[in-house]
Amino acid sequence: MNLLSQFQQIFNQEERAFATITGVREDGKLIATMPTGAVVLLTGNIDIGKNVFYDRVTSKVLEEAPNVTFTEYSV
Repeated sequence: MNLLSQFQQIFNQEERAFATITGVREDGKLIATMPTGAVVLLTGNIDIGKNVFYDRVTSKVLEEAPNVTFTEYSV
């Protein structure tokens, strides 16, 4: 277990974000697009075209998200 995982377990920190899966690389990484247009690489197992919630720190898909329009605002 790496230091980041230990930190998250101790403090139960999860930074949830939303994206749509747009492709899969040859190495198995998921290509996802955030509502802002930014592209992120995620780990997980989900079909192309699905909306997901993912952990911004670990880049792991947490669960499928509802099929609605999300908007992100920077804080």
